[in-house]
Amino acid sequence: MVIIRCRIISAIAFTLLAVHGALAGETLSLDGTWQIIFDDENRGREAGWHLDKAFTEHPAKRDIQVPGCWEEIEKDYEGVAYYRRSFKVPASWAGKTIRLHFDAVNFMAEVWLNDQAVGFHEGGFTPFEFRADQMIKPGQENALIVRVAGPILLQNKRIEGVGPMETPQWRGAIAGGIWQPVKLIATGEAYVKDVFIEPKIADNTATYHIDLEYSGLKSRAAQVDVAIRSVKRPEQIVAQRQEALELRPGTNRLTWTLPIPDATHWSPDNPHLYRAEVTVAGEGAVSDRWSTRFGMREFTIRDKKFYLNGKPLYLKATFFEGLYPLKLAYPDSREMAIREIRLAKEAGFNMIRPWRKPPPPMWLDLADEMGVMTVGSMAIECMDLPVESARLPRWVENEVRESILRDRNRACVVQWELFNELKRPVLKQMLHPMAMLARQLDPTRLILDESGGWAQGANLYLPSESEPTKFNDIHDYPGQQINEEVYNKLLLTGSKTHEEMRAMGLRGRLPGRNVVPGLMTFFSELGYGSLPDLVANNERFAEIGNPIVPPTVYHRRLADEHKRALKESGFERIYPDLEKFCLDQQQIHGTANKRMIEAVRCNPNVQGYCIHALVAGDWIIGAGLLDLFRNPKTYAYEGTKAANQPRIISIRVRPRNVYAERGTRIEITGVNELHVVKGNLKVEVISDGGTIALAKDIGVDMVSGITRLFNEKLDTEDLEGAYTVKARITADDGSLITENDHGFDVFTSEQLAVPKKRIAVLDPSNSVRPFLRQAGIAFVEFDARTDRSLPVFVSRTVANTLAHRKRFGELAEFIKAGGKAVYLQGGGPNVRWGRAGNASPLLPIDALLKRAMGNWTCIPHLVNDHPVFDGLPVDCMMGPVYENVWAQSALLDVGGETIVGAIGFDWFPDYDLSKRHYYGPGDTWWGADVVVVPLGKGRCVVSQLRLVENLGSDPVADKILFNMIEWTTADSE
Repeated sequence: MVIIRCRIISAIAFTLLAVHGALAGETLSLDGTWQIIFDDENRGREAGWHLDKAFTEHPAKRDIQVPGCWEEIEKDYEGVAYYRRSFKVPASWAGKTIRLHFDAVNFMAEVWLNDQAVGFHEGGFTPFEFRADQMIKPGQENALIVRVAGPILLQNKRIEGVGPMETPQWRGAIAGGIWQPVKLIATGEAYVKDVFIEPKIADNTATYHIDLEYSGLKSRAAQVDVAIRSVKRPEQIVAQRQEALELRPGTNRLTWTLPIPDATHWSPDNPHLYRAEVTVAGEGAVSDRWSTRFGMREFTIRDKKFYLNGKPLYLKATFFEGLYPLKLAYPDSREMAIREIRLAKEAGFNMIRPWRKPPPPMWLDLADEMGVMTVGSMAIECMDLPVESARLPRWVENEVRESILRDRNRACVVQWELFNELKRPVLKQMLHPMAMLARQLDPTRLILDESGGWAQGANLYLPSESEPTKFNDIHDYPGQQINEEVYNKLLLTGSKTHEEMRAMGLRGRLPGRNVVPGLMTFFSELGYGSLPDLVANNERFAEIGNPIVPPTVYHRRLADEHKRALKESGFERIYPDLEKFCLDQQQIHGTANKRMIEAVRCNPNVQGYCIHALVAGDWIIGAGLLDLFRNPKTYAYEGTKAANQPRIISIRVRPRNVYAERGTRIEITGVNELHVVKGNLKVEVISDGGTIALAKDIGVDMVSGITRLFNEKLDTEDLEGAYTVKARITADDGSLITENDHGFDVFTSEQLAVPKKRIAVLDPSNSVRPFLRQAGIAFVEFDARTDRSLPVFVSRTVANTLAHRKRFGELAEFIKAGGKAVYLQGGGPNVRWGRAGNASPLLPIDALLKRAMGNWTCIPHLVNDHPVFDGLPVDCMMGPVYENVWAQSALLDVGGETIVGAIGFDWFPDYDLSKRHYYGPGDTWWGADVVVVPLGKGRCVVSQLRLVENLGSDPVADKILFNMIEWTTADSE
């Protein structure tokens, strides 16, 4: 133990420091049952409801639990409410300094005690306190009344001049009222106002910045004792400093540095905590005793890598919404919070990224104890919200300041994240000032100015530095099928510009914004989604849930709407059981997450990722690996967990869908975060029937980092059907180091037999003719004289000339007269985000077109058993065999017979940004990917599958086209 005595203090003072005074730093919890009056008409102030007599005589008062969100007892309430709590404090508190402390009240709080004004606070997610010793009556009954003006979110109201979506808010719930704990603190005239501890592992010291508040009128002598204990051995003091000093009225600031011999450093593997104790004594008594826990740790960046306590660390984070099924913004129980953190760690995550809301202190206590790093997140903004107002900059600064002051001693909080996906000038203007404020308040942590880097590219401020380090912070939601193209995009991010990637032939949306090659890269949002088990969840809600809170409501609504969509679309035949529908989505979710993580981990420029999300609700329901009751979502959880392991192998079969005569290539890459390991790599190619087509054993050194372990061409000329590459690495003693598998399909020339029937073609873009000629399919150009026995195949609904437009008009008349036409890209390629838009006017039918990619929600594409899909998986959700051709948009309101379709739900109602909040997701919808529609005497097949661009390179595209030709010509024979 280290003891530093800066001045000799009297024996009696030392005794007071060593023996705890019974009344020093006493607290009284005010949690429990309060009373509330909802003031929907905002007339309580005028009626004097802040006065005890008026409140107690009001007939509409009700009981409410604190902490708790007021929407737990009043459905979707937005507005004003008055809270009351009566209490007694000991008579011995007379003459004490008494503070009234609130952990959080959302949004504006006016506090009255015994009919006397106490104070006012703005901001819904951070703590505040007021002196109350002049108003309180020790030994008697006291009445505390709090007027709360909550956030206005989805309702057309203005309260205190604040309208809808103007206040900085979290999107998971209203979180209205006194939603976090309340307590009274009694001390002497001198008390600890604030302590900031700066750990320094380079020399194992902890520097204390102590603010002592002294409310006396004249200076006086005092003794201050700082002690550090290991939480694991509380009886042992590992460092101590004692000093006598003179306190001046007001704030007295001290800075002391204490060495901690042989300090144990905090990490996820060893979350060792110390307890800091500060005692203030004087005039024969202990005036205050303050304590907190902290950890000795350093998290920074060196050489384009994350480092924790001087060792490189690959960051595996998960996004965290912080929504709960019953108490909404606050954990339903301590056990539930423990469970979600434990499941995150068991899944291989070393960080949790809370989303735009500082977690309650109880949750962060657990993160400290259980060993998971967290991001310090603030309820500031999300993309387009809050709505701009002149007060917004002040509110933002307040949230930044108070959030950092609350949590800057936390071991688990290793980084501050200020903004996210900025679009608006008023907030872009605040990027640098808020980063500098954060640096002023806390020199010890990393500071990220903007997640996503939308404004100007992300900046990271390293500990103690005020000049930024440029950084690629990527948000990317690749979708449900991680095919060769998507894998390559993830693999090349951070090493190629978007222009270079497009020059390499990569199409569609590319990962990130303002990405600069060569910079350290982190995927801070990555993942897919799936429905939770709505059947099991709704049974649980029926058993223990609150019927009026949004999670109960939208879980039931989603179940009812999906049942209706399955019935209306005809897919109820495939999924008569909604539970099976949900669980199959979770399989797709886990497969996609696993594959995208493998790609990112094989990218040497990337130093980590954050999977969206651990638990999700509100309008991002579906993103979670756990449901709201903290149950793992089957393979969504397990597949992600498998990809998070410290040693993995990624298997690529290139191409995945194989022409038998062309063969394919198997590549296996090892990723190792641990020490080098020698072992045996066993590679097998096994058919669905169990036949082994390839078996190889290779000695490998799995070095730390990324290593190519296997690269071999596979002759598939004698293969047919579905196969799996299984790879496993075992140590010399036979123990398993890691394993993985990856499926592929081989198509023979017999399976891809070219149809002998002739067709007609309308191909303004010349996209189909070259393939038809190469394949040897007979065709004629469509015109008004084309024989109606010939089906007409339309490549794309594109008409760049009047002649082309005329042809499309003639084709419509051709169909009505009894002809058949297949529109291979019927709705058109351009689909707006959000609401459905009109499909191509060149179609002979009216239809709407809607994006059907999913992002963080699952939009499964389902295939009916139909001749168009002979020889391919049917009566199921589209899996990896369809990875290149699945439709990214669906046709709505077309009628006819749906062969392939999609079922999804809008992220939020009507894709109206003003409704993006606690209501949850928007309406469930279904649409067709391939549909047969009668028209006049004929019929047309309209497809949104991506066949045209994959003809000749993916046998699945060829197979579907050949099947279409066979089917549409069959009745002409």
